[in-house]
Amino acid sequence: MKVYLIKASAGSDYSKYKAETGGPPQNIFSTAAATPNWVELEMTDETIGQKANLKSEAELVAIFMSTPDAWRAYELAEHYHNQGKTIVLGGLHTKFMPDEAQENADALLIGESEGVWEELLVDYYKDELKPRYQRTEPVDLAQLNPYPTHLIEPRVYNYTWSVLVSRGCPNKCQFCLVHKFFPKFQTRPIENIVEEVRHLKGLGVEWVELHSDNLTQDKAYAIALFKALKPLNMKFYGETTILIARDPELLNAAREAGVRSLLFGIETPSEEALKAQGKAFVKPHKIKEYVQIVKDHGIEVWGDILFGFEEHTEKIFKQTWDFIRDIKLDRTIPHLVIPFPGSGTFENLEKEGRILTHDWSKYDGSHVVYQPKHMSATTLEYGVTDFFNKLNNPIRRWLNI
Repeated sequence: MKVYLIKASAGSDYSKYKAETGGPPQNIFSTAAATPNWVELEMTDETIGQKANLKSEAELVAIFMSTPDAWRAYELAEHYHNQGKTIVLGGLHTKFMPDEAQENADALLIGESEGVWEELLVDYYKDELKPRYQRTEPVDLAQLNPYPTHLIEPRVYNYTWSVLVSRGCPNKCQFCLVHKFFPKFQTRPIENIVEEVRHLKGLGVEWVELHSDNLTQDKAYAIALFKALKPLNMKFYGETTILIARDPELLNAAREAGVRSLLFGIETPSEEALKAQGKAFVKPHKIKEYVQIVKDHGIEVWGDILFGFEEHTEKIFKQTWDFIRDIKLDRTIPHLVIPFPGSGTFENLEKEGRILTHDWSKYDGSHVVYQPKHMSATTLEYGVTDFFNKLNNPIRRWLNI
């Protein structure tokens, strides 16, 4: 029995951002890792420029999608359906828009795939496929298999790989889906992570993403993990909160382990917006100090910057420009707030009649898909585009203006 796993990508700015800030995507690789050995697998990750094999001989095709890639996923589903193949849809968009996804699939894989994916495969083999498969309890991360490295080899990702550390996040930001997709924050056994990283080192992998939406949420666990990784002499990067700057023990352990860059959700210099999103713990007036502390430990600071919060007015563009010049991030990643279906942001905007389009291809962080509260949609979209262009202007960078 042959199965084809595809991570669909429309090539949007959002997809490019995700590809740049992470290794192999969790959805297809975790599903591949959970696949029993009696199944022959083929796999494609379109986020890195691969294109789906439209002539695949697989009997069952499972396509995973985020919201901006939904139309691409449905396009692929139709193509393979017309070839008589069985279609399964999974990923974030499927989780939060199941009725829409169901119109384009024979079965849905909703939420975490481990456990239910194996059940789906058995049901398919027995010709007893059900329309939906969904876990009722979070996956025990101790039972996870490592991501396979033979289906898409590390060289395809420029010898950068991803190793799962945790799932879930205790913070419940309005615009975020993590806490809704993974309702429980839990960590993976450290010995499993170390064993996987050791194997990757033997394959020539140079950089490893310690995949977690909040890498240092559990301090004792994070320090133990860093100490266990230190002897491997590898280079790591990950994502956590800027509050790590207040903990020299954590920072020292991270640096000694080989952590070379961290992505932080800086979001905005607007304290009102941060408070409304449930991120009041981020204090804009302390960010410059925190950024410098992290950099002093030899760790690059990447900052996510968002535009389009309810509290933002037209002044936010200059305010943010002055802010990022002052705090001196190593890399700034600006984009619009994306009201993904399933998020509190989407629900509130939909209830108020302010969602402007359900064309999911526009939900890419570059297009305004809702009516902002204190400016026009055109003003917001132009402001972000202008900000991005200024940020990436080589003359401005050289002159530091």
